[in-house]
Amino acid sequence: MKTLNLSKEEWERIYKDIECVVIVFQSNINEKHDLMHDALLHVIKRLKTNYFEEGKLDVWVKKVTLNFCKDRVTDYYRKNTSYYEELIKEPIITYKYQLDDIKKKMIVELMEESIEELKHIDKQIIIGRLNEESYSAIAIKLKKNKKTIIKHCKKALIELRDIINKKYLERYGEDI
Repeated sequence: MKTLNLSKEEWERIYKDIECVVIVFQSNINEKHDLMHDALLHVIKRLKTNYFEEGKLDVWVKKVTLNFCKDRVTDYYRKNTSYYEELIKEPIITYKYQLDDIKKKMIVELMEESIEELKHIDKQIIIGRLNEESYSAIAIKLKKNKKTIIKHCKKALIELRDIINKKYLERYGEDI
């Protein structure tokens, strides 16, 4: 292949192209030199296998270097953050009942009881919206106009909020 028989000027140009890209990724001079060296070796390896002289060599070198640097940086962050992600997942102190689970259970119970107090059509609309159904799908299911469903939904949400607040105040003695 002709690509390995490059002149000294072409090798210098390749080195400068690599340096242009690497300078964006690293601020520490030692890391920059390491990345430059690794990128140069990567480009030489790719020259043997992937460059077919279809485009400009300097553009190809910059693309290969850029992809190499991106991979190197993302690998670095992936390797260095996994330890901290594992620490966050495991709680330091375990309780028999987690406070967040208790709150979620209370909210779900209040919500279910409050929805049962709504009128039939409002109940169906709220349940449909909680199941992420569109207004059109709910309108077809209930054989109503879409605008009517939207109007009922707005009223039902206000009524549901008032019922939940009332129930919460009755049970826990404080406003939400």
